[in-house]
Amino acid sequence: MRLEISEDLERKLVDRARSNGQDASQYVHGLLERDLTAPTLDEVLQPLRDQVEKSGMSEEELDALVEQARDARFREHPGKSA
Repeated sequence: MRLEISEDLERKLVDRARSNGQDASQYVHGLLERDLTAPTLDEVLQPLRDQVEKSGMSEEELDALVEQARDARFREHPGKSA
């Protein structure tokens, strides 16, 4: 496989690889392996979607539930992001 990248990007890649004790090829291999073996967002969310569908909850009810949980989180931890 051959990949065309800019000189600036190649320089950054080589620097990042070196800082991790790897050559550029090893570093890119690791990036691809991590990215391509991690579950997609759809895969992560599918169990929740299945539960919501089984529950018969409407989108409006789910929105309200999420908003209530978010508001409760903000009340419990003011000034912190959820």
